[in-house]
Amino acid sequence: MDTLRAFVAIELPDDVKRVVADAIDSLRRERIDNLRLVRPEGVHLTLKFLGDIDVDKVAVVKDAMAQAVAAFLSERLSDNAPSAPFGLTLGKTGVFPNANRARVLWIGVDGDMPSLRSLQAKVEDALIAAGFPAERQQRFNPHLTVGRMRTRALRTDNQRATEALSALQLPTTRVIAVNGISLLQSTLLPGGAKYDRIA
Repeated sequence: MDTLRAFVAIELPDDVKRVVADAIDSLRRERIDNLRLVRPEGVHLTLKFLGDIDVDKVAVVKDAMAQAVAAFLSERLSDNAPSAPFGLTLGKTGVFPNANRARVLWIGVDGDMPSLRSLQAKVEDALIAAGFPAERQQRFNPHLTVGRMRTRALRTDNQRATEALSALQLPTTRVIAVNGISLLQSTLLPGGAKYDRIA
């Protein structure tokens, strides 16, 4: 059976992608050993990572996504919140799991976090109801991954990467208007992952 590596995400508008691309270029100019930067055009905000799924499950995922969006909009209406898109902005930078053992470099998001957390919870619930496993980590940590440290990275590599990331000057005025979610496919290539929208 054919499989694909998939996840549900919020895609970024072009102006925000350009800001993130500039940040990635700044990190690239630092020439930090063992830092693998992501392709700027593929940066996104993951709501739910599905992993490798059978191709025939795509329709099930799309149905679950539609149910999640409907539940989210229904909740907003009952709370008298506007049904229009909610807004996010770029936030602070950080690393997972910590500065001494940085593995993932990221840019966080700010803005209407209650709406974002609600949307993510609706996606999670709908996909669990559709038979997909629950997320392993307890808490949703919304972020945009900009780079990964290789496992052979030295402590000095981690320190340089963390310092370079912290030094980035990111504009907080660019709005990410969240007006939908996407199902994306990840294809691992020698130069990094490539992402394609499925739905």
